[in-house]
Amino acid sequence: MNNVDRAPATAAPSSRDSVLPAIDLGAVLRDSVEKVLRHWLLLAVMVTGAVAVGLAYVLTATPVYTANGSILIDPRVGQTPESNAGAMPGLLMSDALTVDSELRVLTSREVTQSAARDLGLFEAAQPSEPSFARRMLGALPDFGLGDEPEQELAPETREERRTEAVRRAFTRGLRVERAGETFVIDVTYTSPGIEFSARAVNTLIEQYLSVSGRRQIASAERTQTWLAERVEELGAGVEAAEQAVAEYRTDNALLAPEGQLLPSEIALNAANEELVRLQGEALALEVQLRQLGNQIESGNIEAVQLPPEERSAALDEFETTYSQLLQEEKELLLTWDSEAPVMQSLARRKAQTRELILDEYGQIRDRLAARAETLRQRVTATRELLGELQAAYGEDARKTVQLRRLEREAEAKRQLYERLLEEYNSTSQLLTFDSTSARVIAWAVPPDSKSAPQSKRVVVLAAFGGLVVALGLIFLIEAVDNRFRRQADVPAVLGLNFLGIVPSFRSDRRRARAAAIDPGAGERLRGWRRLPAALRTFGFAASWPTSVTAETMRGLQVQLALARPRAAAGQGGTVIGITSSVRDEGKTTTAFNFANFLAARGESVAIVDLDTITCDLTRTLRRVLPEANMLPRFCENPEAAMPDLVPIEEFPGLAVIGNVPHQGTSAFGPRDAERVGRALAVLREHFDHVIVDLPPLHGVAETRLLVTLCDTLVLAVRWGATPKEQVASALRQHGLRRDRFFGALFTRVPLRRYEGYNRTEVNEYYA
Repeated sequence: MNNVDRAPATAAPSSRDSVLPAIDLGAVLRDSVEKVLRHWLLLAVMVTGAVAVGLAYVLTATPVYTANGSILIDPRVGQTPESNAGAMPGLLMSDALTVDSELRVLTSREVTQSAARDLGLFEAAQPSEPSFARRMLGALPDFGLGDEPEQELAPETREERRTEAVRRAFTRGLRVERAGETFVIDVTYTSPGIEFSARAVNTLIEQYLSVSGRRQIASAERTQTWLAERVEELGAGVEAAEQAVAEYRTDNALLAPEGQLLPSEIALNAANEELVRLQGEALALEVQLRQLGNQIESGNIEAVQLPPEERSAALDEFETTYSQLLQEEKELLLTWDSEAPVMQSLARRKAQTRELILDEYGQIRDRLAARAETLRQRVTATRELLGELQAAYGEDARKTVQLRRLEREAEAKRQLYERLLEEYNSTSQLLTFDSTSARVIAWAVPPDSKSAPQSKRVVVLAAFGGLVVALGLIFLIEAVDNRFRRQADVPAVLGLNFLGIVPSFRSDRRRARAAAIDPGAGERLRGWRRLPAALRTFGFAASWPTSVTAETMRGLQVQLALARPRAAAGQGGTVIGITSSVRDEGKTTTAFNFANFLAARGESVAIVDLDTITCDLTRTLRRVLPEANMLPRFCENPEAAMPDLVPIEEFPGLAVIGNVPHQGTSAFGPRDAERVGRALAVLREHFDHVIVDLPPLHGVAETRLLVTLCDTLVLAVRWGATPKEQVASALRQHGLRRDRFFGALFTRVPLRRYEGYNRTEVNEYYA
């Protein structure tokens, strides 16, 4: 078998990989950095503006100061140790509720109003007495009294409303909160005054301690009064209950203490025990009599078993004699046989002794029978006594139940009395001590620095906020941007080759290092100074050979030469149409620069203005363009008109053919297209390149006819201005095939911004 090389099996992509695309984190980060760098000016302006706003706030805001103090809440204060021990299962919950309750007390109307009064805020709130404390309250001309006319209210009501308004103004700077899960409450006050903030905290704490102490004392006094009444009432009840128990015990002769047996119960228990003992003895004696009788009747004295205490001395003597006779019989059998006289005499003696033993057993049985009868009589008597005792015990038991009920009632009243008496004593002791549950662990002191505005934090947060907003705007701008920005957008959106860029001439001029290379460039520049500014831009590529525009023209010339090489002699030149999707894309300037650039490099070039609607090229050159170079005249007889073409002094080597705008019913039509086609054929025979300035694709129906007259097309797209969908829809609406286009180039490109989007694509040789 031949070995076959097999390719290593690749793991099937997981479902997660098929749903979630792979993300290059480095590329994402680089793209994000490039987006930020492209909008660095927006970022700098936003951050600088935010910092300026923060600094303005810091410089203009009124500084405020915060003083703080701390109070420790002890939930066990005011409680006895016994009550604390009983509340241990719910201690944590009760403690938390106690601290939360004290928080509400600290911010209550009573405490805050008392603190405001001690601080003199009610007097300071009078309009006739402006003071520092009044400034602490803020601007309160009407004290927050609302829209109702104050004069219609009663004086008491107006005073209450004013007092409440001042109190609310005072509490604006107050903050009371629990320190985590501890029993500590932090009290802070913020105001423009350093000393006032500390004084406000300390005054509030003092008022809280005072109110809390009064509340605790009042509560303890109310509790003590109630306990005194209950103790007196329960004392009388306990005395009455104990007296009832004593009288009932005496009347019913129930003198046994609680927990001990009654005499009738003791006698009944003894009778029960005696009956059980007698019945046991009687039963054992009956069994013994029955066994003894059966053994006597059988005559088998060896099987008779008697307890030692029942045996008699005669029985022991007879059994000893019988044992000796048996031993003597064994000895004689060794010498004599059973028929011998000696053996016969011995047998008679054994029989007599056996009879004596049986008689003795009979006497013992009679004695046991007499004892059994006596036991039966005693059992009967004991049962009769037990019945009498049971009747007596039942009566005593009923009386005992009533006695125990009276004793329990008396004991319950006694325990309640003792517990309330202890509570009364504890409450009396609490009144002699500090009964408040709060303890100050830190009084407020004047703060050594302002709490707001915090200059560094405000500036840092402002800068950070400006940075975040700027980044958000940058990414939002990038997300909604649908303009041509990158070189890759051209093949991705339009399916065309990217040919290069034509920058804005101002930025390109700053980038160029030399004004001109050829000796005649200076003369052309001096001659162009008298031309309009728009006309000067037509010769930019030829005048600035080190510019990006000139490099793009050189690249376009090389690509055309490679794509359409000249074959045999006699083959005509190339007709190149330059168009755009809409107006103001820079196609006319680009077309003329390309034609002039080729002419400056020694190529024979003609440029034809076929923008039949606007004729921007002709209008720009109207001061220097002769009448003989107009397209309608040239189309009448192209061969005859060729020698009459007048060269333009500012553009040597370049034949410029202008046009007349077509308006209304004289619009460009199919017959005109045929005449123009014949004219372009003549120009093709005399020039190496024929550059045609075509109308835009959108909004001009004639463009579909004119593009058929060109060998290839170049699409001009204004960088950063024309939406992608607009250019793509122009190509779709005219049904133009992509192979008709040589490619597309960007026009009017600001170089610095362009480099931000195409940083890896820009490579200037002359830079």
